[in-house]
Amino acid sequence: MPRAVALAAMALPSPAAANGVFPSADQLVFDPADPARAVARMTYGLLTTRDGGASWRWICEGAVGYDDTAGQSPPIAAAASGRVLAALADGIAVGAEGGCAWARAAELEGREVIDLSVRQGDPSHVVAVVAGTRHGLWTSRDGGASWTGAGAPLPAGFVARTVDVAPSDPRRVYVSGLASEGGSVKGVLARSADGGETWQSAAVPGSTTSREPYIAGVDPLDADVLYVRIASAPGRLFVSTDGGAAFAPVFTTEGFVRAFAISPDGATVAVGSDVDGVFRAPSSTLAFERVSSVAPRCFAWTDSGLYACASEFLDGFTIGRSLDGGATFEPLLQQGCIRGPLECAASTAVGAVCPTDWPRIALMTGHRDCTPDAGSPAAGSGASAVATGATGATGATGAGAAAASGGGQASAAGAGGAPDGPGGGAPPSGGARPSEAGCGCRTGGVEEGRAGAVAAACLAAAAAARRRSRRAGVIA
Repeated sequence: MPRAVALAAMALPSPAAANGVFPSADQLVFDPADPARAVARMTYGLLTTRDGGASWRWICEGAVGYDDTAGQSPPIAAAASGRVLAALADGIAVGAEGGCAWARAAELEGREVIDLSVRQGDPSHVVAVVAGTRHGLWTSRDGGASWTGAGAPLPAGFVARTVDVAPSDPRRVYVSGLASEGGSVKGVLARSADGGETWQSAAVPGSTTSREPYIAGVDPLDADVLYVRIASAPGRLFVSTDGGAAFAPVFTTEGFVRAFAISPDGATVAVGSDVDGVFRAPSSTLAFERVSSVAPRCFAWTDSGLYACASEFLDGFTIGRSLDGGATFEPLLQQGCIRGPLECAASTAVGAVCPTDWPRIALMTGHRDCTPDAGSPAAGSGASAVATGATGATGATGAGAAAASGGGQASAAGAGGAPDGPGGGAPPSGGARPSEAGCGCRTGGVEEGRAGAVAAACLAAAAAARRRSRRAGVIA
């Protein structure tokens, strides 16, 4: 029954498909100098807010300089001086003027940039891993405005996937990827203690071409402690306490591990699965407990709360904020309430390109006339708080105190900037039914978005049936 409902929903003639997938968010980054400013990576470009999520504006793919028809979205980062960076197949796009103006980093023009990362606590320091005959590390010390090659190339045969730099040690760099050895391919973590001058590598347990390793995060206080997730279902999370020489499993889930974050005070670690929901653990024990059925696609934890990307059809919001460590979420973004393209001068990339493509996006997202005085904390884009089913750790397991200790400050979208791939595995389940009152909006017309509404109802029914099956001990 649930599969039949889901297949019927997929067959509906709906405009709600962005580059072949349902419109969604899967990365969220905050301006290091202004926490009210954030950028979300969507399946149809970027969204930006300048007021803490009360309103959102769209930046089209064409303005940034990429075309996401293959379902692959570029890793993004927020750096110094308000710059937004995007790792593209032919360079790094650098966004300025609040996201209106976009240009390419001259030093990397035409080079495939696989992933990039801003050093937490020093947004002028950015690292990127770049493809080539041998993949290599590049660094910027001015927030992405200019770049230089760093040190030696990565080991021969190493194919990079994600990169991160330790907040507590700017010379400690980690790169995850795949390496060939003896005719087989295995997942590997390459590590450097001298800014990329020399590299050492170690195998990540249980990883290979179909189960690639992605860096989830590096402890802000201890450069030797890092987390690596396996991009597969069942999903696994590992921790290393010796700088990536050895790994211990700390979490297992039926679905993909898509979200990871550490609380700003370093006391708590949050993990999100697209099947089993949100799990939380003290960083001192890593003994995880299930606190919510929301199926997150990304996390970002700041002093203002734990932010999550979710499935709007199933969880009732696309971006939400939790003030209780992931147990409940307040919707900050429902896609029908996007205000339109970012307002920019016609001479800028966004002003010149995006307005002409907005009608397509408006139709796809079911754009509505949203009022700014709807009464919610995120009036114009959100809804009332969503209470989720807490407790009940069905389907996922955590490790105890013997594993390691975490810690640190705010974590970005800790599942790694580079996306897992088109579609991204099993559909999420759990969470609350979308609210009809969401964002205090007035619907523009009866026919507008009808197919999308039917699809949403079918998916909500599928989610409800799946939750009933899980409570009965059966996986639909």
